Amino acid sequence: MKKNSGWIKSVSICLAVLVVMMGAGFYLLFGDTETSFVSSKVEAAFSEQNKQSEEVEENGEDKESKDQSGSAEEESVEAKEVESIQEAVTEEEKEEEVEDNNELSEKDDQAKENDDRKDESENEDAGNDQTSDNQAVSQTTAPGIENPENAPETEIVEESVEPEPEPEPEPEPEVAEAVTYSWGATSSYTFRMEVALTNNGGSTANNVMVSVPLLENRSPYQTTSLRSVNYSQVSSSGRVSTFNLGNIAPGETKTIVADFDIAVRPVSINSSNDTIDKARGVFNKHAGSGNCRDLAWAFISEVRSMGIEAREVIGFARAQRGAMTTGSLQGTRHSWAEFYVEDLGWVPADLTFQYFGEFPHPSHIVESYEDQSISVNYNGGSLSASWSNAVH
Repeated sequence: MKKNSGWIKSVSICLAVLVVMMGAGFYLLFGDTETSFVSSKVEAAFSEQNKQSEEVEENGEDKESKDQSGSAEEESVEAKEVESIQEAVTEEEKEEEVEDNNELSEKDDQAKENDDRKDESENEDAGNDQTSDNQAVSQTTAPGIENPENAPETEIVEESVEPEPEPEPEPEPEVAEAVTYSWGATSSYTFRMEVALTNNGGSTANNVMVSVPLLENRSPYQTTSLRSVNYSQVSSSGRVSTFNLGNIAPGETKTIVADFDIAVRPVSINSSNDTIDKARGVFNKHAGSGNCRDLAWAFISEVRSMGIEAREVIGFARAQRGAMTTGSLQGTRHSWAEFYVEDLGWVPADLTFQYFGEFPHPSHIVESYEDQSISVNYNGGSLSASWSNAVH
């Protein structure tokens, strides 16, 4: 029994010596390789620190701890050797790492200065926050430089966009009131025109032809119609009619008598527009005393220069401001003006009576819009002509 136990002890001792020798051989054969392997892991840990911005030291230490714990789980002896190899990293390598970190720090400081120069024109507070954020990001890329745990986060402020104001509706153009006439009560008259031809010669005047301008019928405030004439018309052109009086003996007088029915209405315009305002300004400038025809033509000429159509009216008017009275119209021949208004027609303007845009009384009788004379053709003798007008 004793012999067996001694044998067992001898075997155990041999096995222990063998294990120790195997461990020593393993260390001699694989020690350098293990050191390179561990060094690679240490460098990988430092590279991992470059990618992680907020947990550089913690992640590095965790990585080393996890690597060591993994080695311990595989084999406790190898874990201990790994720890000793990690602690055996030479001071020279640490110094090189420190120098590298210092160079990176100097580059970061230079970048910070450049960023500060670019951001001088920006808002001071926003520029400082942005510079701090840029510095924090650059620090995380350099191993061994601490990243502040409570780095300020960039605040994103959403700008409120005010809605564009709706355009105000354009005002509708004002529609000018249409200019119209206001009419008074109509007054009716019989207008008589007489043209007398006398042969003052010693011989007979043969084939006497007389061309007589009749009353106008184009007035807005007067209507005219020929009632009768004592000679037959040979021809007519416009308002001019030609009559054949035959032969007139020496000292003989023959008279053409033409009667017209006329209706005259007082008139006034009830509003104004640009044309009327311009004409009124010219009227106020020239209206007053003076020769009626000269005043009328001063008004006509000036409004025509403004592009307003105008014309002269030749007719009759009593001196009193009232309705036309019966009797001879001798000495009542008169001139006034009319100007044209779009969509209305001809508007009267009597500068002598100072009636603008109105005739308050049936006081004016229109004879013509063009002053024309009596024309007489004959053979022999010596004729003279005279004419007269009257209201009955």
